[in-house]
Amino acid sequence: MMAEEGTQQLPYVRETVLKKRKVNEDWAIKNRERKAAKRQRRRDDGKGAIKRPEDFVREFRNKELDFVRMRTRLKVRKLPPAESLSSKLIFAICIPGTTDLHPHMRKILRKLRLTQNVKELIYKKGQGFMDKEPFPLTSNDLIEKALGEHGIICLEDVVHEIATVGPHFKEASNFLMPFKLKCPERRLQMKKKPYKDGGVSGNREDKINELIEKLN
Repeated sequence: MMAEEGTQQLPYVRETVLKKRKVNEDWAIKNRERKAAKRQRRRDDGKGAIKRPEDFVREFRNKELDFVRMRTRLKVRKLPPAESLSSKLIFAICIPGTTDLHPHMRKILRKLRLTQNVKELIYKKGQGFMDKEPFPLTSNDLIEKALGEHGIICLEDVVHEIATVGPHFKEASNFLMPFKLKCPERRLQMKKKPYKDGGVSGNREDKINELIEKLN
């Protein structure tokens, strides 16, 4: 009698639920294996890919045209000196991609770091970089460890330092990984045509925020 009272009834789980759970687990394992095999095939295909001479010629011409276009814009457009600009913070987004860019332009883009629409971008896309390793911005302890000596101890401090272009702007921006924005639902047209002529590249001033909203 005492033994019967001491026993506890195990929770009942229907057989159909157990079967469904098993099917889901098997599917998840197979899906991971399928994705891993697909990634490996892509790597193998990339290693063994053979480029035709026409591909090299087209790539070289694209880079040369990009360099000529860059020099022409510098000659035609008379930009004001940096001291006369009303804003200190500038957003730069690489729209056409960097595959066929001239090395000079690629170097400039690396220095610009494709920075951020401050708070929204940092909170949604932000990743820190410390000890040569990226990490998600989920802990203020890591931020304090990396930037505490500059008085930046939390994510809000990082946002404030970048938005206001504070004295430690360089340290805060270098702490963040460059953002990779998503493609818009509708593909951007006329990527190489200047914005003022109906294209999408070039200076948009404050209208850059509308583009960031589409890509964020």
